[in-house]
Amino acid sequence: MNSIRSLSDVASPFAKELSQISQREQAEGKGNQSFSNFLGESINEVNTRLGESDRKNVEVAVGKSENLHAAMISYEKAETALKLLVQVRNKALDAYHEIMRMQA
Repeated sequence: MNSIRSLSDVASPFAKELSQISQREQAEGKGNQSFSNFLGESINEVNTRLGESDRKNVEVAVGKSENLHAAMISYEKAETALKLLVQVRNKALDAYHEIMRMQA
């Protein structure tokens, strides 16, 4: 029988990565980063991941690399990052529309 994992089990890897990013930003003096800067950096990171995924897939397709596993992992990371970015955009637009409705 399948057991249901708790949310903390699922969120644990993400929390660990976020704390590492936060520590790195504080060490670099980026602690007070604006949302627009964060969003711009996130877009650049997603673009980089998509480019890396495309490069690895082409290498496998032309026979330059036989590491299909790494290419698929790269693809999944890029796809997940893109889906997350789209959801953040959707939530920001929803918030904007809600604020506009409140002002009307």
